[in-house]
Amino acid sequence: MRYFDLVYVFSADTQYAAELSAALSVYEHEVVGFSDLDEFRSAILVRAPAAVVLDIDSPQGKIAKEAMATRVITSFPAIYISTNDNFEDRLTAVREGAEGYFIKPIDVQALSVRIDEKIAKNTVRSYRVLVVDDDEFFLSFFDAVLSSSGMHVKALMDPTQILDAIKKFKPELILTDLYMPQCNGIEMAKVVRQNNHYMDIPIVFLSSETEMQKQLGALETGADEFLTKPIDPEKLISAISTRAERYRNLRKQI
Repeated sequence: MRYFDLVYVFSADTQYAAELSAALSVYEHEVVGFSDLDEFRSAILVRAPAAVVLDIDSPQGKIAKEAMATRVITSFPAIYISTNDNFEDRLTAVREGAEGYFIKPIDVQALSVRIDEKIAKNTVRSYRVLVVDDDEFFLSFFDAVLSSSGMHVKALMDPTQILDAIKKFKPELILTDLYMPQCNGIEMAKVVRQNNHYMDIPIVFLSSETEMQKQLGALETGADEFLTKPIDPEKLISAISTRAERYRNLRKQI
């Protein structure tokens, strides 16, 4: 069974959203169209798409693109479509991080090609991240943040199950809290590092601990980085991507 990439189309014009969605579906995309801004935002939080196409020729479209420009817990490519073909609007799109700017009427085949190109470029970020935290709220939050950026996440509340989780999930990075009742993060990291096969898996601590001495103590266990809560979602994604990509490249050389 073949799975197609999920693409969201937003246009305040309900008919146009439906027509463009249907046209893109022909090119082997799973396309969902939206004309309601709140529904569009909710859908992204529930299931992040591989790419979004935004009709920016309306007040709602401008709000949508501004939300995409902030890239809060998102990293998928956004492509703008508009009737306005001028340098100023195109420059604004570049500054907002848009991955394309298409003029109506849309060449749907060309749009599909651009979507495929950008999705292919973005899939390198689909790292496997094992998140360990005994706080269900933070566990859910980090799961949502990382999953929305395209990463594959396994959440673990019990650090004593870390070895079994590593064996089954084969993470490319472990993100863990420092303070947990059954087994603290430092102890857990030491257990992981006892296994020669797991010596090079990146371990990143994420905690509200601000005392430098304790942060250094955590790093001395063989951890790779110590991040402090609260943390901006994009900074978290960036830090994890850097470490996981380095690990992935090292594994390719073995």
